[in-house]
Amino acid sequence: MAPFDECSVLLPSATLEDFPVGGSNSDARSLLAGWTILWHPRLLAQTEQLPTWYRADTPPNPDGPRVIVIPDPSLKQIPSDFRRKCDANPDCVWVTGADRAEMISALGEVLGIAPADPNCQPLQSGPRTLGVEDFFAAGYLSLQIQIMTRRLRYTSNLDELHLQNRIVAAAKAFCQRDAEAAAEGLHDVFDCLSEERDHYFSSDPHLVDLTLLTSGVLGTAIDAGWLDRFRASAGADSDADGLRGTPRNVLVDATAAAEIDAAKEDPGKHERFNKFVQLLSMETVGWAGGGIASQSSCLDAMTMASARHVIESGTALATRAIGRAPSVYATLSGLTPVDIIPALSALGYQGVIPIDFTAGIGFGDESKVIVSGGHRELEALTAKPIDAAGDAAFLSLGAHLGELIDSGEVATALLVHWPDRVCDSFLDLCRAATWSVAMGRFWTLPRYFTDGERPYHHGTLDALSKHSASSVVERLIGPTPDETLRSMAESFCLAVRSEAQSTLRSIAMLANPRLLDEADDADDRRLVSQAIGVAPASGETPGKHTLCFNPHAVATRRQARLHGGAPSGEKFVYAASGAGADCDVTFDVPAMGFTRLSATHAVKKKGLLKRLTGGETGIAEPAVLKNAFMAVALDETAGGISGVYSASRGNRLSMRLVAAGGLSGNQDGGTMVCSRMQVDQSDSTIGVITATGELRDNDGKAIAEFMLRYQLQRGSRLLRIDGQLKPKSDLRVASESEFWNRYFALRTAVAGEAAILRPLVRDKVHSASAKKMVAPLGVVIDEAEKQTLVVGHGLPLHRKVGDRFLDTLVAIPDGAERSEFQVTLAFDCPSPVAIARSCIAPAEVFAIDPPGTGSSGGQTGQAWLVHVSSSDVLVTEMQTARRRDGKLAVRMQVIQTRPKTSKVRLQFCAFAQSAFVADASGIERSLDELPDDVRCDDGVVVLSLGNHQAVDLVVVFDV
Repeated sequence: MAPFDECSVLLPSATLEDFPVGGSNSDARSLLAGWTILWHPRLLAQTEQLPTWYRADTPPNPDGPRVIVIPDPSLKQIPSDFRRKCDANPDCVWVTGADRAEMISALGEVLGIAPADPNCQPLQSGPRTLGVEDFFAAGYLSLQIQIMTRRLRYTSNLDELHLQNRIVAAAKAFCQRDAEAAAEGLHDVFDCLSEERDHYFSSDPHLVDLTLLTSGVLGTAIDAGWLDRFRASAGADSDADGLRGTPRNVLVDATAAAEIDAAKEDPGKHERFNKFVQLLSMETVGWAGGGIASQSSCLDAMTMASARHVIESGTALATRAIGRAPSVYATLSGLTPVDIIPALSALGYQGVIPIDFTAGIGFGDESKVIVSGGHRELEALTAKPIDAAGDAAFLSLGAHLGELIDSGEVATALLVHWPDRVCDSFLDLCRAATWSVAMGRFWTLPRYFTDGERPYHHGTLDALSKHSASSVVERLIGPTPDETLRSMAESFCLAVRSEAQSTLRSIAMLANPRLLDEADDADDRRLVSQAIGVAPASGETPGKHTLCFNPHAVATRRQARLHGGAPSGEKFVYAASGAGADCDVTFDVPAMGFTRLSATHAVKKKGLLKRLTGGETGIAEPAVLKNAFMAVALDETAGGISGVYSASRGNRLSMRLVAAGGLSGNQDGGTMVCSRMQVDQSDSTIGVITATGELRDNDGKAIAEFMLRYQLQRGSRLLRIDGQLKPKSDLRVASESEFWNRYFALRTAVAGEAAILRPLVRDKVHSASAKKMVAPLGVVIDEAEKQTLVVGHGLPLHRKVGDRFLDTLVAIPDGAERSEFQVTLAFDCPSPVAIARSCIAPAEVFAIDPPGTGSSGGQTGQAWLVHVSSSDVLVTEMQTARRRDGKLAVRMQVIQTRPKTSKVRLQFCAFAQSAFVADASGIERSLDELPDDVRCDDGVVVLSLGNHQAVDLVVVFDV
């Protein structure tokens, strides 16, 4: 066949300005293949000119020898008789196909180009391997530079004649097997394209290639020989595929890290994974990790301290597996909330990728930003991930990067894929980057954050994940669910109690440092008692002396029974009433302090009228519970709460059991039918009413049996509800949509439609727009002049229904015999987070020995041991230890629970000498030249806390 006069491609656009963007990957693959295939060196050498393009709806007259490529998207636009005209010309070559391989095959039949054609085999030019793919890369880069120029409305300065001469010279040299001349020509081609781009932008885009790995994927990839190909492409070996050490990155998921770490015990597996670990030590290979396992990845379902510990354990796992700590934090599944930034900074991370790759969320409007939290800053890669296995994003990648540069951003393309799953356009981009930086420079992640361009703008990370509810549901559904609602609640409550216990013991040791040597062997009661100079009683029966210790950062009201008398009339004693020889006392306990009661006075005798009538009026009456703060009206027909009345605020709310529409048959949640309501206990200190019955569907059929026990104490703003629910059927849930249509819940209804629901997540009060919420501490129903806290006691899932209803999920029909749950309603409490935690881990009350048997000081009194100036600031998980220099140190979490900035003062029972935010050195940090973000003024620690800020604080005492 004679040399072709022209090679052209028909595009489905009128100009390059409206070159297709997006669309399907299949259309993009065919379109880009149609453009680049014409840059085959055999075609360039024959035509001695650059390929051209035409509109698909107005193609050229197919006369003379020519090659016409019609990508799949253009087929529907070409004139109906155009194919007939082409077929009528024996010198016209019609080429189409779904991808480059098909088009090469079609061209090969005409041009005699076979895969084994000696004129198309790779050439070696110094350290570089030249192949046909380098010409395809030049074609792809040429297209992107032209699209960038036109999209951004710049005037082209491209010397097309020079470009044509050099690419033709390179093609001829390649076909003639002259490696040096071919390399020289290609260098000129890429330099020419780079100069064109430099006319508009002086800074280079950044390219990050990220391979995702899980345990199963990593093992399968290694078996398939991926490691060798990865090493070659990263430049560890001879550049067999011509990419000359393109910097690569991998994301080591927690499951992959766990498998690598466990393989160290098995010599065979260790040898297998050791090659991968050695690969990560290469200079051209970066890695990110430190994330937590997917089954525990819902940080919204944890306390703040638990979330920090999980991050620390994920980092420790990655460090053990790879042999060194990761410098970039990333996780395959789950978002990285902003309040975790201080913990990441303290662990030594230099950057973070806060993207949930599984859900496809977490990216921002800018590619690289600075994220701040807790007086700490980290650079974050927040570029929207580009699927490197699909061609759609590569249609206008150049224009996209140009727009980012034009807007003043750190232009970054985050190219994400699984091992060996990449498209031809991605490979073209990689090859182009080995010749020039016209489309950007590839980086390893550590160097991207340390040597790369520093972002100019600050960004924000989400505090809550919109997919956290889905994450929790995944653990609940399926034939063999990982957990139940009850087990999740128990696990969360255990964490809260553990943190409260740690705080209690720490305060005791701070008050009496000599207890540090006895802490391992002494129980909580003994430590607390000895800290204030008393001894715990041996028995559990009511004694004449009682001690209550409160580890929470909010004052609380408790009850105790004293034997043989009443306490003195101190202000903190709310009320005392006789019960035979004993006295029931309601008293207040200061935040992070104690109250000590002793029966020093005789119990007041009841008057004649009270003796005749049987005593004082009890808190519980038939279907009513009431104290000084509220009156709770129960529905005797249904068994739920018909109203809660407090002072002049009217009816606060109502509450009942409901079943979702898939169980009840309607949106109202079924009907409660109470078979029995009885008063179990009623006196001046406490009232308990129990309601039992059935929850019925729309047809009157029983779908569950229930028992609800309502409890209200004297002087309390808390209404406690203990429940049991036994579903009548076992309806296994197979999907998330089914789950949200088949659940049992306590539905709280308020009167106003303007109520705002504020979930308590990681010990902070948040605003949430999502209707499905994960808030194991509970939800605040915020109305104009009143607030109601629904404490779920660890129940993680809540749902907003309509404008006035909040569902707290208590059970699902999973085949369990009986589901037990607790919910507490707290009315107008100023510190909802601390109140919710105190409901789960109440202040300890126990009997102590009488004076003269190990006690000292007064018999009745109270004191605080740690004082926090702001009621919105939470202090938790305190730990007391002695430094190497002999000084006493306390490490604690200090959390601003509200979205506001405040100046906080912390005062302790010991004199604070120094304070600082903890780093990798922990409590052993040198006290010389500490930063001034935390200071000590005359023994008082002073620091500023920002919105929802959590600080890992260390205080050193002069003890």
